[in-house]
Amino acid sequence: MVEAAQADYLACRYRELGRALPHLIRTAHATRAAVSSDQHCTVDALTSAAYRHASWLALRLDADRADGFALGLAEDAMAAARASGDLLMEAEAAQMGAVALRRYGQDRQAEQLVINTAVRLESDTGLKNRAQTSAYAMLLETGAYTAAVAGRRSAALDLHTEASATLQRQPARQLGGATTTPSTVDARYLRLYEISVHRQLGDYGTAINTARTVLPSGIGVTERRVRYYQDVALTYAAWDKREPAFRALLAAEHEAPQEVRLRPWAHRLVRDLRSSGPMLPGLRDFATRAHVD
Repeated sequence: MVEAAQADYLACRYRELGRALPHLIRTAHATRAAVSSDQHCTVDALTSAAYRHASWLALRLDADRADGFALGLAEDAMAAARASGDLLMEAEAAQMGAVALRRYGQDRQAEQLVINTAVRLESDTGLKNRAQTSAYAMLLETGAYTAAVAGRRSAALDLHTEASATLQRQPARQLGGATTTPSTVDARYLRLYEISVHRQLGDYGTAINTARTVLPSGIGVTERRVRYYQDVALTYAAWDKREPAFRALLAAEHEAPQEVRLRPWAHRLVRDLRSSGPMLPGLRDFATRAHVD
């Protein structure tokens, strides 16, 4: 069941994930109560993944009202990850916790959470293998984006630079793959975060130039590919370039229809595009498909 939820998450199948998660979480708790103590760590790791996906979904489908709920789910994910004793699970849970804290208006706490987790990961493991190094880099990138949201330019760029330098010490591999676990991450993957960081800092030209170095078809995970198009669309819109913003929005819809039909960011962008200039060809039909009033 966890594998199915992970697949729905990676493919941006929000409705399917929403239907599956309550049963998955109930099953995880029931399983822990039923198994022997030597199996608790394994079940705790799976429970953490379930809560992490639930927090992710809450933030995406109701970003304006679900922040506190998502934070509670993220805290449950972090508690289960700590109980599992798996530092890589803790790293992933800390990333989700930072996202929830950031959306709850606690930028400093979010940044400190991922930095502290990264420091402990480095201290406890020595970053001796690819999974550990990648998890460390992803924690730093989450901190970089969080700092950028808060307008802390130097901290954001420094954290991104350190994350990139860390991964450059690892052998290169293809961008994407079957999952978004730390073991699949390389320096090219971090360019996706670089786009986000520069967009949040208002460096729209730099963000778009970075996006042009990424081949979308080479991003093997739908969730990441859609985030790429989201960043491109929002960057162009903030830069007052409406037509390329709409093209990126259409690309996001092509990759994952539920992304633009259910996500608040897409609805806000459609409304902005309708109100900021002449009606773009296809925008009215798009708004109808996306159920934007």
